[in-house]
Amino acid sequence: MKKNQLPRILYLLLPFLTIACTQKMTTTATKPQTGQQVIETMYRHWENKWYPNFAFDQRAIFYKDDQVSREEIWQEIYSYPANLHIRFDGFETGNGVVYNQDTVYTFKEGKQVNKQYSIHPLVLLSFDVYFYDPATTISKAQELNFDLSQFTEATWQGRAAYVVGTTNPNDQSRNQFWVDKENLYVVRILTNSKGVARDVEMNNYQEIEGNMVATEIVFKNNGQLFLREEYFNISFPEKVDPSWFDPAQFSTTNWKQ
Repeated sequence: MKKNQLPRILYLLLPFLTIACTQKMTTTATKPQTGQQVIETMYRHWENKWYPNFAFDQRAIFYKDDQVSREEIWQEIYSYPANLHIRFDGFETGNGVVYNQDTVYTFKEGKQVNKQYSIHPLVLLSFDVYFYDPATTISKAQELNFDLSQFTEATWQGRAAYVVGTTNPNDQSRNQFWVDKENLYVVRILTNSKGVARDVEMNNYQEIEGNMVATEIVFKNNGQLFLREEYFNISFPEKVDPSWFDPAQFSTTNWKQ
């Protein structure tokens, strides 16, 4: 190569080198570095794309000493924001719970037996996160004792994940949630309360009617499997009746009729 050709070649390559460097800088700049940024990224990625209503049946399989102890069929329906109605083993039992705007109402044989303030971490991080303004989700996550300043990355079931709430993915003593790095949906939530470390896995995501759904949820207490949920009869109602989430209407509610 002639010496006088070198400056010309570098001049021709300069625009491409500049573009490559700019793209690298943009990628680095937009990559989440904190839990707050993970929540914001989840919201932006799925804004106006996630399903606001979700109904399904589930097999609730309970375990004791690694053996199945009993099985039930539950009915559930979710509607944004923060509304969830669960019926245990059929509407006719009168047993279930209603989550309505961060308050949970418990029913037994059709009668309300308890009421308490409760932010449901799975509802918040699996559904509401895509609808609430990120500032609202951030505030609620902090109320649930997720330290959003603590952040790292790890691998979960062979896939890259963001880990929010700890800088050590092997430390299960801290409240934390794991988010699939590519798809930006939650795959794991760990909480600690009253001496119980609860580890919840959102598994077997499937695309159903164009929506991504975790069709298996696994619950472990202190490392011991105690409940596995398998979803079926999945649907995405266009409309829901607000009365289905009104605890005063519990005994007469049946969204399957």
